[in-house]
Amino acid sequence: MFFAAIGSIFLIAGLLLATNIARAAERAYQMYAQLTPRAGTAPPTTLRIVGAFWIPLGAFFLTVGILR
Repeated sequence: MFFAAIGSIFLIAGLLLATNIARAAERAYQMYAQLTPRAGTAPPTTLRIVGAFWIPLGAFFLTVGILR
């Protein structure tokens, strides 16, 4: 059950960031830039790429949690 919970979080967060629903990537980047004084030069597009990698990771964890 733990794997399914973690997988669903990663899957939903990945979908939000990759598809940029409700400007999620820009908002997450602004929040990160406020929390860290030296945010670097990576644009919010980087979060969209990270979100695209989180989708299969979340699907894998969700599948393991269901089939376990």
